Amino acid sequence: MKLFEKEISLLLILVLFSASLFLIGLGAMPLTDPDEVFYAETAREMLSRDEFLTPYIFGKPQFEKPPLYYWLVVLSFRAFGVNEFSARFPSCVIGILGVICVYLLGKLFVNKRTGFFAGLVLATCVKYLVLSRACVTDIALGVLTLASFLFFFYGYFAKSGKTKWYLLSACFLGLSVLTKGPVGVFLPFVIIGIYFVLAKELNFKRLKEIPFIRGTLLFLVVAVPWYILMHRVHGKEFIDVFFGFHNITRFLHPEHKWGDYFYYYVPVIAVGFFPWTAFLPLGIWQAVREKEKRIRSANLFLAVWFSVILIFFSISRTKLPTYIFPLYPALALLLGRTWDVFLKKNFSKKQNAVMRISLFAFAIIPVGGIIGLYIATKMRYPAAANPTLITGVIFILLMTIFLVVMLKKRYKTGLIIFMLSFLIIAFPLSYYVLPEIGKYVAAKEISEKALTLIKPGEVLGAETRYRRGVAFYTNREDTPDVHSHDVITKLLKRNERVWCIIKEKNHIQLYTDEKTPYDRPTYVVYQYGKKVLLTNKVPPGVKVLKVRTKNDPY
Repeated sequence: MKLFEKEISLLLILVLFSASLFLIGLGAMPLTDPDEVFYAETAREMLSRDEFLTPYIFGKPQFEKPPLYYWLVVLSFRAFGVNEFSARFPSCVIGILGVICVYLLGKLFVNKRTGFFAGLVLATCVKYLVLSRACVTDIALGVLTLASFLFFFYGYFAKSGKTKWYLLSACFLGLSVLTKGPVGVFLPFVIIGIYFVLAKELNFKRLKEIPFIRGTLLFLVVAVPWYILMHRVHGKEFIDVFFGFHNITRFLHPEHKWGDYFYYYVPVIAVGFFPWTAFLPLGIWQAVREKEKRIRSANLFLAVWFSVILIFFSISRTKLPTYIFPLYPALALLLGRTWDVFLKKNFSKKQNAVMRISLFAFAIIPVGGIIGLYIATKMRYPAAANPTLITGVIFILLMTIFLVVMLKKRYKTGLIIFMLSFLIIAFPLSYYVLPEIGKYVAAKEISEKALTLIKPGEVLGAETRYRRGVAFYTNREDTPDVHSHDVITKLLKRNERVWCIIKEKNHIQLYTDEKTPYDRPTYVVYQYGKKVLLTNKVPPGVKVLKVRTKNDPY
């Protein structure tokens, strides 16, 4: 296949494909609650204050994450304005860089074709695709970790000029710590250390080649100054909240009631690596039977990389689907090698049979997924149900064509069809399906409606889940959190007109609270999905959708 002969062609294909996939309709969907708007609102408030040291939200310092990702979003806001596209643009760029890095690492470990397929797999797996189009910090940590491994092994395998690569690796470790704290350096060190022990590569000659002192100094120069300055400005509060709560307490104690079980990430990986999950058994089989020493060593590193991240976050009591994102490049590299061997026709008869099964699963499994997704959207996001079904049918048809072409061994054509399939469905997904779902899961629609009704000086409160989105879309840092029954009832009893954005079920609970049920009428003037905009006093000329009282809460 001449397609795989020139490296510049491979890189260009990967960059153009991933850039198109990540950029199509990037700003069409509103920022989702509660995570995307957390980062976007923090960056917006930092920009409005011209503040680059302390992250702010709701007008107060917040110490949940280090500043690197906020800085990137602030720069994007300055370049493109404060909007959904600019909030997500840094993740898009980082996602493209990650695809390039996984290509280069695959090439370094095995060959160009392995790197190319690894890049293709990574760009199209659900988790990577979603995070490359979302305003969240996890994509940055994952790609910076990947880059630190890439440059470390450039130094490890280089015959000369090793020092510069090791120093680059140290620099990226520092950036990782500026992205998500100590875990950014702890996990890579553990992974590299365990790999060296298992591979029996730890010897005096290898250790002597690594510039530990200069690397440590560079790491400290990149990572530490922000922490020192934050401690000088905010003192013990910063240490207690950032290190004490967000890095230690959340690891030892669950922040959420759900997900606190060891196998939580098993289904998360299966769904997050879709549609490539069907090929994982074959990829593991191929890795186990690998005979070439250098590739076996690379496979050992991938196994350690995957296992350390999975075990570490499985032990953590607080779990979120995005936490294990840094392990997906390891899976992509595993399958990159599998496709390389398959296309070189080095599979055994049994492996070819398993490949056929995997291809069928690759094409058929989405059928069940689309049906389930349609039912779920029909129940939770009715307006998005039909676009979801139509998009799903298009994807299944395209995957069927891909399957037929691959079974006929027309691999180059199959590859082109595969890439075109993802680009084709990106349009209806980005411009029709996701924007409709966004109306239900984001606060934009109801916030913009609130802005047309609220007079200057009137208070707009929001419950915890929607508060960040309401603040972002209304440009109101002083949005009070009205999730607590005591807070919202006290607010609604003011003499002046006030407004609240809450879930409909929580509106009902105002009047059904066992201890202190609310005893005054409230008026719903707008509703979308499960969210309602209510007030204690209706402005003249505003239509009321629902009136709730203590005698008629339903």
